[in-house]
Amino acid sequence: MEMYSVSFYDNVTTDDCTGFGWNFVNLTEDKIHSFLHPLINRILTLYLHPLVAIFGILGNLAFMFIVWKVPYMRNSTNIILLNLSVADLLFLLVGTGVKLINITISPVSGDSFFYQCFLIIPLVNVVTFASLLLVSLISVERYIAVCKPHQYLKMTSRRRTLTYISSVWGFSFALAILLLPSSIDFVTFCVAWPDAPIYEKFPTKVGFCDSRDGFWASVNECVQIFPFFIALILNIFCFVKIMFRLCGRMMLSPTYWQTQQNHTIQRQNSSVNAATRMLLINGIAFFALTTPFHLTSAVQFIESVSLTWSCDCQEVKNISVLLLYVNSSVNPFIYGLTNRTYRRAYYSVFGGSPQSSHKSWSTMTTTDNNKRSTNL
Repeated sequence: MEMYSVSFYDNVTTDDCTGFGWNFVNLTEDKIHSFLHPLINRILTLYLHPLVAIFGILGNLAFMFIVWKVPYMRNSTNIILLNLSVADLLFLLVGTGVKLINITISPVSGDSFFYQCFLIIPLVNVVTFASLLLVSLISVERYIAVCKPHQYLKMTSRRRTLTYISSVWGFSFALAILLLPSSIDFVTFCVAWPDAPIYEKFPTKVGFCDSRDGFWASVNECVQIFPFFIALILNIFCFVKIMFRLCGRMMLSPTYWQTQQNHTIQRQNSSVNAATRMLLINGIAFFALTTPFHLTSAVQFIESVSLTWSCDCQEVKNISVLLLYVNSSVNPFIYGLTNRTYRRAYYSVFGGSPQSSHKSWSTMTTTDNNKRSTNL
């Protein structure tokens, strides 16, 4: 097998890579390619990521516009979903943009710019934690609304919802600041590539966001992994309780429903159940699409601290990253596909619904808006 000579000069503080006393190390071609973007990563980043991002950006912008445009969509639940759309939109814009820039400018995997260390990575961490906490907040809110409705009526208000959302963003910023030391150092290398035509345009200087202290790398992995699995357990508990309660309602005898003479109460119950089913599907989709990434991260963390076990799962990690972007894109489509109220709102704004139909729907929802806590 052909051998190449490659040298890395660590911790460069100048833009000039000439004049160093290189200590060359012989590497095989396969080893050299391990420093470069894998083919599957290039395909995912250059083609699938932008496609997913376009759908997600358009979908989240459409949902934001609908909440702003349609009065009956401005309730407490949709305020939380609006913040989730903001987090998803930022994740898609920043994550996809940076990935495209990095992979088109440098063939070296992980090669970054210094501003990513203190700006891009913390921002992605903030919106990632915010998405997790907002989905969990929705699950707890639905659990109380379905399983403890009397308590829900007493504790639900617009001000309290805004307080919860502010706490979510504040806690997300705090976690992102905690992780700053794990990526704040911009570590640079001068690289002398083999004297072959394929490497002529390769950069002579590369940089990575890292920490010089291995302790912070471990903290980063733990803070990324453990809150997710705690939230996963909490959400599973809420999902199970909600599904049992909804199934119990469906099994009630017809005479029970016949006693519900108040049509407003019947409509409110139907609206609550429909919104709960929608948010249940949304929560399940969230964890189905994000769990592979965190499982792979957990496996790689165990591998990093284990002296006898290793796992070659980088390709799985690349695919699981794509699923994160899919997760940030599908929420608005889930809303429209699973809930008639949201479909009507979408159609009234973008589909040019007849004025009479719009008026009748607005009239029907006027009573519900008087009791926003039970609208969804």
